[in-house]
Amino acid sequence: MNRISEKNLAGRPRPTPRVIQFGEGNFLRAFMDWKIDRMNERAGTDFGVVVVRPIDGGIPFSLNESDGAYTAITRGVDREGKPVSDIRQVACVRKEMSAASEWHDVLALARNSDFATVISNTTEAGITYVPDCELQDEPPVSFPAKVTRLLLERFHSCGGSGALGFQFLPCELIEKNGDTLEEIVLQHARDWKLPTEFVNWISTHSAFYNTLVDRIVPGYPRDEAKTFEAELGYEDPLMVTAELFHFLVIEKREDQPELLLPLGEYDNGTLITSNADGYKERKVAILNGAHTGFCPLALLSQTETVQSALEHPVGRAFLEGMLQEEIIPFLSLPKDELSAFSDEVLRRFSNPYIKHRWHDISLNGIAKFQTRNLPRFESYTAAKGKPPRYMALSLAAWLTFYTGAFKHAEELPARDADEVLERFGTLNTLQVTEGTDIMIRAFLSEEAFWGKSIVSDALVALILEALAFLQAEPFTLDRLADWTGAASS
Repeated sequence: MNRISEKNLAGRPRPTPRVIQFGEGNFLRAFMDWKIDRMNERAGTDFGVVVVRPIDGGIPFSLNESDGAYTAITRGVDREGKPVSDIRQVACVRKEMSAASEWHDVLALARNSDFATVISNTTEAGITYVPDCELQDEPPVSFPAKVTRLLLERFHSCGGSGALGFQFLPCELIEKNGDTLEEIVLQHARDWKLPTEFVNWISTHSAFYNTLVDRIVPGYPRDEAKTFEAELGYEDPLMVTAELFHFLVIEKREDQPELLLPLGEYDNGTLITSNADGYKERKVAILNGAHTGFCPLALLSQTETVQSALEHPVGRAFLEGMLQEEIIPFLSLPKDELSAFSDEVLRRFSNPYIKHRWHDISLNGIAKFQTRNLPRFESYTAAKGKPPRYMALSLAAWLTFYTGAFKHAEELPARDADEVLERFGTLNTLQVTEGTDIMIRAFLSEEAFWGKSIVSDALVALILEALAFLQAEPFTLDRLADWTGAASS
């Protein structure tokens, strides 16, 4: 059986490359690329995507091996309870490149004025300031430094102060992702002592839009791939599955130009608004916070998928308790609206067609806890005068997972940057030499994890209790009832 290729696109036109996309992962392919592809077909627009792998590694298959084509499968149950499914051969991706091995070719994209939009999803850890990045690096290690070099290439090659800039649509789940990316880019420009004219040009000719993205994307359907391939008549190792729901919010302030990528006009799951704060907070705290809060507990209990966790009455009760007691009360939107969104999220988690594996969700889990859960964790602590018990158990479970202190750790290794894993290795050593209490204090004091120290005597005591609870006997979801019972007593 042949691999999917351009021949499987049923003669659909291949659009002109106009979008640079940093990130080849499942989410962007099942969300932004899927949206662009549908828009091209329905509205006759002409937006092709060039995918850039920002770092080495990642998915071990190249889109170039299939002419950029791949299969996106969306499935779910509608509000009437009827199953709905759609299979799309995505045609908008034209090429894949590697920033690590083809950096000069990536820079060449900036010299082509057809490219005016840049999309990215480099995870929460991607939009960070790395002061060691240098102008001459090929490529710079961080994503914002790569963006700075891309902008400098455009500035020098396309007319200086009169050059067309870029519109950036970062999809990373961090607060004010566009503003943060711009701030770090400008910092690199200052670090590298680049001309004032260039710095001013960035601010006046490029636009960095804050965004919110919302879609559950389990990725490759391991258990069903052969069945799908037999039906479709081709192999596709980059096949990706997603839920029906898809929601993109783009914050376009009055001082920002109209978007060149017209998803707001042609995609019914895209909203353009002047202020995305409420949508962002709601989604990150409830949907992503629920995922990240429950993930390590599912892994320690050997619960494979999100759906199976929701089908377990104690697992569902834990999630509901965490949302209703420790997250929703500390959000800004009206409580009834937040509760309705929470109920919808739990329905989405229960989608029988979505095999969303907790181990996939665990990627960069500590960075995710910082951005998704820690703000509500701290709000609860400030309001109640004590740490939140549900999320503290989650925090202890993340510590257990990263240090490999559970029986099936070899089957479920932590997935994170080498430096993060090295820090947890140091914590393991510290526990052996100094004791669990000292190890917990070091964990909670690690600014690389939390951006600051979050240590307190009360939290250390609760994490110590939680670790003993998790390790007292083989951990199962049923045992969560003991912890939640103590939470309500």
